[in-house]
Amino acid sequence: MKHLLITLLATCLFTASYAQTEDIAVLKQHNENWIGAYSKKDTAALNKIVADDLVMITPNGSRIGKQTLLANVSKSAYVSAKVDSVEVKLLGNTALVIAKASFVTNTGGKETTGHTSYMDVYEKRNGRWVAVGAHVTFLGQR
Repeated sequence: MKHLLITLLATCLFTASYAQTEDIAVLKQHNENWIGAYSKKDTAALNKIVADDLVMITPNGSRIGKQTLLANVSKSAYVSAKVDSVEVKLLGNTALVIAKASFVTNTGGKETTGHTSYMDVYEKRNGRWVAVGAHVTFLGQR
């Protein structure tokens, strides 16, 4: 009986650990796809990542929702964007993605490199992770 309990406990711990690892991988991929959507103007990919009730605080302090985000991405001046660092914190059915990204924009023929720090809040809904909140801070450009 003792061996059975130990085996069951070990199985539960392994299963929970595997599920967390899988969730973290999915959230990191969502983050990569979100950042990549800016330069590709890929609103279809972004539409799958963000919830309809998304609340996002932009670098200038504006509060926007999903439709405004999609409209902004469709006309973005981003030439490229990449994730510089990312950390995922799982909190049950909620997760925080804390990251930094670099991007290159082209406005009027002038390319500029900029950097952001951001935190996205995800919620697991019907078995799928969707972004429900985001806050972006502009760190400067060179």
